Amino acid sequence: MNVFKTVLRFLCVLSLVATLSDMTPALAADDNPTGDLTKELKEMPVLTGETWQTLQPDAKITFIWGIGHVVTIEENVIQRHPELKRQGFAAKLAEGLRGVPMEAIIQDIDGYYRNYPDDLDLPVMRVIWTQIVKPKLKVGIADRPFAGPDGP
Repeated sequence: MNVFKTVLRFLCVLSLVATLSDMTPALAADDNPTGDLTKELKEMPVLTGETWQTLQPDAKITFIWGIGHVVTIEENVIQRHPELKRQGFAAKLAEGLRGVPMEAIIQDIDGYYRNYPDDLDLPVMRVIWTQIVKPKLKVGIADRPFAGPDGP
């Protein structure tokens, strides 16, 4: 079980990185992020609603926890190197998620996919950003005004 959690955390962090870089990898039909975890991937899969709905509650918590770790790591690096401070994605994610319990984030994601079944192909990070984080922000990434309904 520890190996599964470690691999899932790794996938979550890489999924976050892919989302941050605005990548949506085209996966081969035989690539299955919930299948054989020892299989070499051609590209890192992005966690979408389709897969999210199949995850056990512990795996969902692990994903959200992984996001928190990425944000915390960036905040710690910035404390040691203040010249790196910027209002990037991680800073805005921290601002928008501050004080929100992990269980509430999971319930919001579950509710979104339940209410919008046609959006199961959307990355979970996009749902977190548009449904939870963005509504709490006054300005977007780099303190820029929001471009539109799905913009940064």
